Amino acid sequence: MTEIYLGTIALEPNRWFGVTQEQRGTINLSTWLDRIEAAGFDGIELWESHLRDAADAEAEAILTHHLPIKVFNTYVSFDDADDDDRTLAAEWIRRSGAGKVKWNTGADRDEAALDAYGERLARWAEQLPGVRLTCECHDGTAMDVPVTAARVLTAGGSPATSQALVHSNDGHPRIRAKFAGYGDRIGHVHVNHLDIGSPPLAEIRDELASTAALLADLGFDGTWTIEFVHGTGGPDDQPDRLLAQAIADLGVLREILD
Repeated sequence: MTEIYLGTIALEPNRWFGVTQEQRGTINLSTWLDRIEAAGFDGIELWESHLRDAADAEAEAILTHHLPIKVFNTYVSFDDADDDDRTLAAEWIRRSGAGKVKWNTGADRDEAALDAYGERLARWAEQLPGVRLTCECHDGTAMDVPVTAARVLTAGGSPATSQALVHSNDGHPRIRAKFAGYGDRIGHVHVNHLDIGSPPLAEIRDELASTAALLADLGFDGTWTIEFVHGTGGPDDQPDRLLAQAIADLGVLREILD
């Protein structure tokens, strides 16, 4: 059965930090983990602030809960020449037990910067043996062009270590381009519908099923995270309502994938 995780950033009202307040979580994630587990998620993709900025008791409750942390979602900078922040992030990743970490580069696209990204990624991989370093290759970063991403990912290590993800809303041409550029490195999918007013998955089931079929045809057999859901950024943007929507979306995604 395909593993499906919940991105804890989906429940966080301060997910777009800097808009309302400083970069830190505002919910006690541990109070939601029983419901997430009971819903049938295979684990969580943990937004780093929910752990790193938590009080000691809250961090311990997250780390010792039955529901595993499968992916560690970090926003650590890859533009810093100094490795200190990435080393600290690596300590938290190891502590979490996550088998994957989601990361991004900055937006610097010149030759020297691209070489530096690859070198920093390779050094980070040495600090995280056995962890799959999964580039989100987000729009607006230097990695949003598949040929550029392939260059940095190759410099960062083998396909078993230096990996990437795709988004369910990338569109078929863009997904094909990513697989053409670095397909053997793609091991994860973000189900991501960020537009305010975007529909629940039940209303775009056929579209999502078509994307899942394309991924299978391209050889994908990795994991999935429900990262954002209907209600994000709107009047229903509250953790309890968003979790209810995520649970409904999980049912739709299970039907498609299994």
